[in-house]
Amino acid sequence: MRKGKNQIKMFKSAGLIVAGFLAGILLGTPTAHAAVEYLQALPSRNAIYVNGQQVKLEAYTINGANYVKLRDIGEAMGFNVYWDGAVQIDSDAPHTGEAPAKSEETEPLSQTPPPQTGAATSTGYTISTDHWSREDFSQQANPAVFTGPYTRELYNAICQTLVDEGAQNTSGYRYAYTMVGDGDYGAVNNLLGRTEGITRYAHHVPQNLTNYYAYLDYFAVSAETPEKYKAALDFIQPVIQKIGTMGLDREKVTYLNDYLKTLPAYKVGATAGIPQTFAPHAGELNTACGSYAWTMKFLCVAADIPCITISTDNHTWNLVYANGAWLHVDASTNDLPAGNIILLTESIPNRIDRAPEATAFLKELLVPGSTR
Repeated sequence: MRKGKNQIKMFKSAGLIVAGFLAGILLGTPTAHAAVEYLQALPSRNAIYVNGQQVKLEAYTINGANYVKLRDIGEAMGFNVYWDGAVQIDSDAPHTGEAPAKSEETEPLSQTPPPQTGAATSTGYTISTDHWSREDFSQQANPAVFTGPYTRELYNAICQTLVDEGAQNTSGYRYAYTMVGDGDYGAVNNLLGRTEGITRYAHHVPQNLTNYYAYLDYFAVSAETPEKYKAALDFIQPVIQKIGTMGLDREKVTYLNDYLKTLPAYKVGATAGIPQTFAPHAGELNTACGSYAWTMKFLCVAADIPCITISTDNHTWNLVYANGAWLHVDASTNDLPAGNIILLTESIPNRIDRAPEATAFLKELLVPGSTR
């Protein structure tokens, strides 16, 4: 394949080289997976020629290079590409898109049932639909929150991940997934970041996904507890045990707010992560609002109290679900000399949430029906 600025020229003599190259890049090798996961794919407008004749092929531009589907190359150049447990290329057979018939005398048909849609098999992980989860969790949520990129399918994929949290991709395990277009990817990624407490949620593409080239908007969610958080969890265990003796959520949140105030000191522009905050340290640990909000969320999630972050253009704090309502807690403001100014309040005047649709979606994700 020779790539020019305005066109792609293909020659039949290069057909197998092209196919082999694309198979290595697009069909799930570990190195390719790491690269593809972070690349953006846009429909290509370049002209495509086969043996001097322009043809119409579905193509995508990724990081300045043009990619087309193997089966389309086979059809255009006259050799067969088909699925038979893995992608197969037969340069001596005409294109049909189908596996050749197998003789029962020489190769008996397998009695094993075909893999389920979106299933992991010994040869790879394949998807064939645009969304999948085992249950429609969205029926329990307020339908008003499903706007823009925050769809029922995304809700179901994340909820299924929460249910399956910690599950490994073993044989037969199916990831919950949906499709998130390039224009919505940033908003959805930010949404996942706001759910993080003890567990980190992130966009995940299985390493053995065989047909990512056909579903470039594929969006599954991984769930894992970072190794560096484990020492922090050990550090706060006395606090969590104390919380366990309390009755009301409001009492628990107040205790966590007051505990957090004993660890850092507010300073504009400073940061301190969870491992630094929840660890023995000498002297004053300076940090600003964002770090207060992340550490407060870590504490709440450890105590089984629903909590998310919320932000204006220049400030971040928390919403917690306590005794049947979403309430505001701003530990950074509460750590100032005036004391607990914003602690379990229903609203904060003059603060405008910069992502209200995402906030409503997150509330319903963690506590279905809580925004009705």
